[in-house]
Amino acid sequence: MATVFQACVVGVVTATFSLVSVAAEKPHVIPEGQTVIGRCVGVHDGDSMTLLLETPTGKLQSKIRLDAIDAPELGQPFSNRSKQTLSAMVFDKECQVISMGPDKYGRTIGRVQVDGRDVNAAMLEAGMAWHFDRYDDRKSMADRHKSARNAGVGLWADAKAIPPWEWRKMSKAERAAVADHPVAQ
Repeated sequence: MATVFQACVVGVVTATFSLVSVAAEKPHVIPEGQTVIGRCVGVHDGDSMTLLLETPTGKLQSKIRLDAIDAPELGQPFSNRSKQTLSAMVFDKECQVISMGPDKYGRTIGRVQVDGRDVNAAMLEAGMAWHFDRYDDRKSMADRHKSARNAGVGLWADAKAIPPWEWRKMSKAERAAVADHPVAQ
């Protein structure tokens, strides 16, 4: 009787460790220059998503950080709208991603297209992200950023919109004061 119980416990423990090891695996990084097609299964914020890739050996998840843009951080004004905008463009859709290589967090930096539409550029046009000119010098992206800003579209409805790279440097108290801003709601 004890051996049957012990076998059951060992089986449950083994199954639990198997599940933990699968969940703990790092996301697949798409090699620089490679183009893949997958389905978006998650949107973290306005500039990152999870892509599910079908491979001959099974399914892989890849975390994608959209190239050339920087969207509001979670908790920052317009972060929810930015995430919703990206979700409407990519969630549960087939996405083509051109890898620009990995970032320092192990995500794939990617240029994303859905049905031929440049999603990275579309986020700038909708005024839901900043052009991340620190990492991208394409004039076409800078022009999209400038056009949305001049038109007061999206986050540019707030004349005092704070870039995410500055938001990340702010204290919690400074962030809280900005998050209560009425335009941000």
